[in-house]
Formats: sequence, C-alpha cells, structure tokens
Amino acid sequence: MSEQRKPLSEWIRSFHTFLDQQQFCNISNHATVSLSSSDYLILALRLTCSLAAEICRVGEETGRLPTPRFDWMDRIVVRLKSNSSKEDGTENNVVNTILTDDDDGIRVEILPSLFDKTDNDASQMDGILYSLGIVFFEIFSRGERPAELEQTQIGETTPNGFGTEELSEGFNPFQQGGTIDADELSMYQNLLSDYNLSDDDSTSYDMASQGDGPRKKRTQNESYNMCSVSVEPLKGKGVPMSLCDLIANMLDCANGTLRKDETYNDVSEVRDDLQLMLDKPFIYLYDQNMGRLSTTGLQFGDTVFGRNAELSTIKEAYRLAVSGDSEVVTIYGQSGTGKSLLAYDFGKYVLADGGILLSGKFDQRQQGMPLSALASAFNQYCGILLQNCNLASSREMLAHQINHVLGREAYHLAKLIPNLANILCLDTSGIIHDEGCTNAQNRLQYLLCRFVEVISSTFATPVTLFLDDLQWADSASIAAVNQLLLTGGLASQNTHFFFLGCYRDGETDNCNPLWKSLCNNNLVNAGSTDVKLDCMGEETLSTMVSETLRLSPRLTRSLSSLIYHKTKGNPLFVSRLMISLTKEGLLRPSLSRRRWEWDKEKIQCQKLPDDVAMFLTKSIEALSEDVKSSLSVLSCFGSSVESAFIKTLEK
Repeated sequence: MSEQRKPLSEWIRSFHTFLDQQQFCNISNHATVSLSSSDYLILALRLTCSLAAEICRVGEETGRLPTPRFDWMDRIVVRLKSNSSKEDGTENNVVNTILTDDDDGIRVEILPSLFDKTDNDASQMDGILYSLGIVFFEIFSRGERPAELEQTQIGETTPNGFGTEELSEGFNPFQQGGTIDADELSMYQNLLSDYNLSDDDSTSYDMASQGDGPRKKRTQNESYNMCSVSVEPLKGKGVPMSLCDLIANMLDCANGTLRKDETYNDVSEVRDDLQLMLDKPFIYLYDQNMGRLSTTGLQFGDTVFGRNAELSTIKEAYRLAVSGDSEVVTIYGQSGTGKSLLAYDFGKYVLADGGILLSGKFDQRQQGMPLSALASAFNQYCGILLQNCNLASSREMLAHQINHVLGREAYHLAKLIPNLANILCLDTSGIIHDEGCTNAQNRLQYLLCRFVEVISSTFATPVTLFLDDLQWADSASIAAVNQLLLTGGLASQNTHFFFLGCYRDGETDNCNPLWKSLCNNNLVNAGSTDVKLDCMGEETLSTMVSETLRLSPRLTRSLSSLIYHKTKGNPLFVSRLMISLTKEGLLRPSLSRRRWEWDKEKIQCQKLPDDVAMFLTKSIEALSEDVKSSLSVLSCFGSSVESAFIKTLEK
C-alpha cells in the first residue's frame, strides 16, 4: 500500500479530467471499473468531512484556527492510499488511489501557514466558515470557483475587515506555523516542484482550471471579500439539496440572514453534519421525493430509537435459550413507550439468526376465548408455511413428524389451528370432542407443548413465542406458557424455547396466581428477565425527529424541543402528534426547498391533552360521523379484522 500527496485543486482537476475522458478505465490489475458522478460525490463528501475534522483536530490540540482568506485551496494537500505499487502520475493512477474501502484511503493535510500563531478571536468564526464554504463549493462543483468571487474587484476590502496583508509579504506556508521539521519542508518543496507551484511574492496558481488548459493566476494581494455567493450552480450540477443547504448556510452565516436554527456556530457542527451524510446517506444525503410525500404524508419506519441497551439484554437472554436453557423476558412500561416495536425489532434478529418466531396478541374483548392468542400465533406460522412455495419441503417434513408424534391427537390440535389442518390435509368439520375428556384445556396445553417440540426438533432451531398485551391474558394461556417453559427447561427434551411477552405497567392483575407463576422462574425452571421501557430522553427524541424528516439534528433542534415538551418523550405520542401537524399544515413538505418545513410559532401555541390516550380520543372525535360509526362496528370484532371481512360488511 503506497501513498500519494496532491494539492487539493490538482486532485479535483485530475479526477474531473478522468471522468470527462472515459466512462470505464483499466487499472493496474486490468479490472474494469465503472465510475460516475455519484462516485465523485461520495469521495468529495469523504474529503470535505476529513477537512472539517482536521480543522477541528488542530484547534483542539493547539488552540489555533485557520485564517479567513481566499486561497485555502492551494494550502490543502490530499493524501491518497493506493492499492497499486506503481505510481505513474496519470489520471488512471489518481482513480486507483481513491478506490479503496479503507476509511483512511483519502485524507487531507492543511499547510501550517493557514493557521495563526495565536488563538483567533471568536468573531472570526464567520470568516472561517465562509472560507471553508468556498472550498466546499469548489470541491462539489469539480473545481469551478463561485462566479461572484471571479467578479470581485481586486483590492476591495471586506465589511468585516478580514484582509490578507500577510499575502503581500510572500507565500511562505510555514512562517506562521511554529516549528518546522525537515520532512515537512521537503514535502512542501516537492509539491511546489511537482505541480509548478510558486512560493515567490507574486503569485500562486489555481489548479482547478478547466481541463488541461492554462491555469489562471491568483494574485497574492487580492483581498479576502465575503461577498454573497449563490449555490444555484451546485443545484444545476445535481448536488443533493442537503449539501447545497449546508454550503449555503456556511456562506450566508457572515451576512446574518439565516434563522438561528440554520446558523453554524463552529466547524465541529459542519463536521458532524457531513459525518451523518456519510454514515446514513439515504437519510441525510440524498434528496427526498417531496412530490410523493405531498400525497402520502409523513412516513414513519420501524426504526427503534434509544433502545439499544434493552435490545441487547433481550438478545443475551435469547442466546442463553439457544444454548439449551428456557428463558422468559417480559417488557413492560406505560402505553405508547414502544414495547411492541422493540419486540418486533428483536423478532427480526431471531429470523435473521435462523430461529422460528411465533407471534400473537391478546385482545381485551376475547378474554372469554381461552388460548386465542396462542392459537393465532401457531396459525400464523402454519399460514406462512402454506403460502410460501419455497417452504414446500419444510411443510411436508413437519406434517410427517406431527403425524408420527401426535397420531390421531393431531385432530384436536388442528381444530384449534385451522392452517395446521390444511398442512395435514384434515377435515375438521366433522370432529366431535371426546365427551369423556374431563379437562380439554389440559389436553390442548399438552398438545401445544408437543407441537413446539416437533417444530424445534424437526428444524433443529430454537422456537421463540412472543405474546403481546399480557395484561389481557386468560388463565389457560398463562398456564400453557408455563407448561412450555417447564418442558423446554427439561434436559431430556430436545427443545430450545424462548418466551417474550409485553404488558402495560399498572394494568396486570398481580393477585392472579397464574401470573405470579409465569414470573416465578423457580417454578418453571427458566431464567427470567424484566425490561422496563420509559419515555425517550430529549436527545433520543431529537434523533427520531431528525431521521424521520431526514434533516440534520441542527436543523430540527427547535422542532424537537417543542415536541419533547408537549409529549414528554412518549414515542407513540410523538408520532401521532407529528402526523397531526402534517394534516393541519403546520409541518409540510416544501417542493421548492425539497425538505420539510414547519411553523414554529403556531406549533408552540397549540394546546394538547396531557397524555397519548386523551390525544388519540380527541383525534377520533374529530373524524367524520361515518368514519366513527364504521370504527364502532369494527371494534366489536376485536383489535384487528381481515380486509375481506370489511368488504363483506360494505355489501
């Protein structure tokens, strides 16, 4: 792995020339590499992030800040790691040096002359941000300087007093940089020689000229002028709006026209925004389809915010279950704190790990139907086996094992689980329950345990059962779960069983002995873990709002603060409130700016209920009478109904 050093402007010119000359190139190993503008975009983003980070590093270590001036481009060196042992100096080699997966494959060095001997006054930060913004403009425009700077008259002074008297004394990059060692001096002299840079008192050169033509001289006594610069040329080149806004904010910070939440206070905030774009480009970098969002409205994904510690706890308990122990985890908290969402996020981990996930939900209106949630969980799993053609062999294998282990008893289980009847090709319509059986529920509990054993042993994988809303669980279901945990904990059984349940804090019947037995790991011979979920902190909520709107936390901070104080960080309350704001037009997509915008003052004046339940009730009351009537009818059939059933009601 070799390393190259190039002046920033020369690096831009070389890469731009390469893209213009050919679409494909053969590098040293003769592999064909396709390059496009998007390749340059990501590389330029890495470069700008490295530059901002380097300025922050020098400031933190030495207390020095760069001097606001017009010629930063000539004082920045790009360091490139190459996978090629041969450096031919051509554009092909330039491309080869940057095509690396190493995060350190492209970094920058700033010549010491750009930094003052002493600490800069804080008032100069606007000039520093402006100077850095000009560099960013040239990088993302592939070397084109802002037209406004080209039109600036030589010798003008700036309103803010940022002059460049030191340039008239000669371009010595180390005259202000402290102690210089021989290697640094040699590096600088080699760069001057290799790229025809002059260090005399008259000129330095603009390496970002068009193509390979004559390079335009920059006179050293040209004044640093913070004139207004438009980013429209960047938009015309297809640079994402997030980057255009970032650069515009840096350039406009000097004229005081920005709103407070859009103003950069220092370079570290620029660095953080750029890093977010690199880490999560589909959230923070690329443009949103605002036309589609104008129709569909605000969209919330299934991301769980601020629950990493809780998720790790559940995963650790699951790994114990995989190793042979039975484990039970219960997630509890107030309504709307994201218990179910955390459980579903864990479910994705189970499936990705090759496990089997059974998922059911208790319904307050179905407490008189024993084992309804368990039956739903097993029925859903069997339905997946039936619907997926790729699982035909698994379906046949399971049917064979069930018939072998359960025999005629499978009829009783199929009566409870309709999709199992389809797998076994059984007609359950004529099945008559054995009147001699004194305890049908005990038999079903036994059969469910045997069914889990068959599933786990047939596919040699742990079985996870997730039941939501345990506060509405019936006694038969709790007893069945206890039996499953007891069976899974027996060393003689080849069953790996993990149980995950959710319930609302304060709504469980703690006097119920069956509930106590579920929470008593001594009785069921299983490890027990309780995970409590509280409302989100302000920082977590800020991340949620930022990623939902796909804007940096710097821009959404004022909105996040308002939402936090109105919702107290309840995740469900946050999402419902944001959707409500979009319906009222207080949070809306802007087609011209290609981003979300909001009316801070009107949102602040809104009066809201104290909790999410009252807020949802108020939202339902605001619906039309026809919609409320339909919801009232549907609620009689439980928490969810099939779409086919709704069509039947419409007839």
